[in-house]
Amino acid sequence: MKIVEETRTRLQLKHRPLGYWFSGGCIFTICLSFLIYCLVFDSASVKLTCVVYRRKHRISPNQINCELKRFNLLGSMEKLKMFDPQEAYILTKTGSKGSKSYQVMIVTPFRDFALLSHASYQENQEVVFKINDFINSGQTSLLVEQNQRNYLFFLNLFTLIIMASAAFFATSPVTICTFYKSIDKVFSERKSLHINEVIEHPLENILRFDIQEKQFKYSKAYRAVIVLKSFKEIPINPQYTHESSIRYAV
Repeated sequence: MKIVEETRTRLQLKHRPLGYWFSGGCIFTICLSFLIYCLVFDSASVKLTCVVYRRKHRISPNQINCELKRFNLLGSMEKLKMFDPQEAYILTKTGSKGSKSYQVMIVTPFRDFALLSHASYQENQEVVFKINDFINSGQTSLLVEQNQRNYLFFLNLFTLIIMASAAFFATSPVTICTFYKSIDKVFSERKSLHINEVIEHPLENILRFDIQEKQFKYSKAYRAVIVLKSFKEIPINPQYTHESSIRYAV
């Protein structure tokens, strides 16, 4: 909070919620980047097709040629060629809090290919069994599909909700509180993209000024409030901030 004007008949205080603007802007930017990644770069579904080409000479092993198609939520497709798959297995990934996710990996002489990263373990087991059975049997063709569109839909919906909350914080209103002795009134004005309101009270209705504190995990934050004779409390700065500027203003 900052005192922007101080005369014999007028006192004006201004509070800009810089912390809310910064944190809201950062969270909004991170969520937007994540949303773009989910829509453009993450696979919503995959389709694996394999065909066995028999060699003319019996001493030469048959060749397996595969094509892996990846589709994102926007409908774009990435096509990958895969030659002579050796085996498929389930890769287990453990998160920082012990959560686990599973992904099918297909081993070839040149590189490993990954399928979807958020399919269930049971679904991945079925896919691994189907691929390995095809590689080790006399089947001539294979078709495998995986889909995680529902997972990405709810994940993106959750991200949009967080973005809306972050945008609300990033556009928190500036508060201007002006005391006029000449007209015996105090005006509290809040301005932002989504709010523009002015509250006025006679100075004679003011009982006192208080400082409210809020305990966070490792620190405390404060805000100044006007206490009316009716014991109604009007925050001068709705967002809590550091102590020194609040005590000076009060």
